[in-house]
Amino acid sequence: MRAADRRKLILRAAGELFIARGYSGVTMEDVLTEVGGSKATLYRHFTDKAELFQAAVETLCDEWSKPVHSFTPPDADLAATLTALGGHFADLVLTPQAIALHRLVTAEAERMPEVGRAFFEHGPAAGQAVLAKYLRQARDAGEIDVTNPARAAAQLYQAMLGDAQMRLLTNSPHRPDDEEVRESISVAVRVFLHGTATRPAMADSMTTNSDAT
Repeated sequence: MRAADRRKLILRAAGELFIARGYSGVTMEDVLTEVGGSKATLYRHFTDKAELFQAAVETLCDEWSKPVHSFTPPDADLAATLTALGGHFADLVLTPQAIALHRLVTAEAERMPEVGRAFFEHGPAAGQAVLAKYLRQARDAGEIDVTNPARAAAQLYQAMLGDAQMRLLTNSPHRPDDEEVRESISVAVRVFLHGTATRPAMADSMTTNSDAT
């Protein structure tokens, strides 16, 4: 087996073990039992469990977020694009495995801040960067008025999925169903676009309402 393939095998097995048992519940020997091979080979790739844990977190985030990074807008309509992208985010961050990893990283982040940073950079920050790209394009095209697309992307993401994600993370008895998640995304996009409408569009709307009155 090539070294790169061996590393992927180790990371996949380690990720599954960490999610199932937690950080403290997994040893390097446990990982070795899953993948086979020699201890020397395992330690050639990862010097200790902390390094393996961080690499596993980064790999899981990268693998799960592939649909977001390869996202193609359904059409030219900005609302449809943002809503579809929100659906991709939901499919990524609201799964039982993603919630379990989020809890695990949160539990270890104070003691292992580098793992928390890796999770944020390969997870939320990477996804929000994709969202910010479309907001930046819309701003440059004169469709919306936002000063900071990256900050707007973070705010829109929270509006779309923050409540559902928090309820799952805290094991709330009021778990969101698919219909509620879709409605949350749709409402968040609608409110966001209304709040970021360019001034000419807002002026036209006010004129139309005045004429109607």
